[in-house]
Amino acid sequence: MRRFLSWFLGAIPRAPKRVGLLMRLYYVWGEYFTYPGRACAALFLFSIFAGAFAGFWAAWVFSGFVFLFFLSLVPSLFLTAKKTKVSGTISRIEHATEGENAYVSVHLQAGTAIDCVWASCSRMDPSLAGENSPEICGLAAGETGELRACIRTKFRGAYRIPKVSLTVPEIKGMLCFPFKVGEAELLVYPRPKKLIAFPFLTAGQSGLAFVPLLMSNFMRGLDFAGVREYREGDSLRDLYYRAFARYGRPFTKEFEGERGAGVVLVIDTRARNLREKSLLEPMIRLAAGIGLWLVDRGILGRLFVCDDEISIAGTHAESALLETLARIPRAEIYSRGDARDKHAREKNAREPELWSPAARPMGPVLRVGLFAVNDPLVNKQVVVCDKSAESRDDTLLVPAENLDAGEVSL
Repeated sequence: MRRFLSWFLGAIPRAPKRVGLLMRLYYVWGEYFTYPGRACAALFLFSIFAGAFAGFWAAWVFSGFVFLFFLSLVPSLFLTAKKTKVSGTISRIEHATEGENAYVSVHLQAGTAIDCVWASCSRMDPSLAGENSPEICGLAAGETGELRACIRTKFRGAYRIPKVSLTVPEIKGMLCFPFKVGEAELLVYPRPKKLIAFPFLTAGQSGLAFVPLLMSNFMRGLDFAGVREYREGDSLRDLYYRAFARYGRPFTKEFEGERGAGVVLVIDTRARNLREKSLLEPMIRLAAGIGLWLVDRGILGRLFVCDDEISIAGTHAESALLETLARIPRAEIYSRGDARDKHAREKNAREPELWSPAARPMGPVLRVGLFAVNDPLVNKQVVVCDKSAESRDDTLLVPAENLDAGEVSL
């Protein structure tokens, strides 16, 4: 059975790397036809269908006239592309939370007089739906403007927008020509679960390490603790120049208060089976809520995603946390484990690794994952599972159905 399943998954065809003919026709339909042009083209296709199958001869005559009409629009479209001079730059990208709208702003400058122009985003992931910006009409040569295209989002992720364009219609308004401005990257953040209470963090013997962090009179110490590699946002006055001169890369002096003043949050995205993969998104939303809860109280010291440490130095810990969670790859329903497949080998090489710090962390460790682990370095762990189960002093099992509400208490 296992051999048959491996053969079946390997036999599923992959999407081709090159854009095929049908996809190119889809791009032409979406980028070169306006809404009236699409309606007219759909009527043309319907008339051909009616003439071929229903024997309605008048439909053939009508489709012939529509075809000649579209044929007459081609020279007009080429003249529009040849004579229109317009340039633009992507001025701003407004990232969004999953389910909300994101926006891409384009600053344009007209080289010639333009009757009408709008901005659009195309060739995106199917989970994204682009909407054209409001039109700007009557631009004289040399005038500038600002356009804002909308993108409807569904799922968390880091998405590439291959084509951001300024679109100018031809004189009859049936066809249009897109002038490419550039490419962009859109981040769709997970929707964090709001923690109204987190008593599990300080409960039991394993929670004693977190108690001092929540005390109002807690102060950072100044005792020298060691040296670590420099991370973006570290103060330049804490650079350790001796290590810099010896190893050729910057190192930072670390103090006891810095290591012990914050919680070490470890987000473990590893999944052992298909059931756990299906719980990745609820786990990430819960991890976002836990991370923001720690940031609001100023006790998030270090952040790990599996074995990769994320810099949260400075005042941008919240944005760094959400951006990191947005960039975590979505779980795949199946993986192609054919050892002869180079693509599969490269993919397997990028699988998330077990958290294994080079040195024992000074701060208490809170892990969020899809299964429980027996790690002496972990003080507390929150595990998202598919059904209710008995929790332990250091492990809280959270059923995914309990995360359906916007607010949770752990």
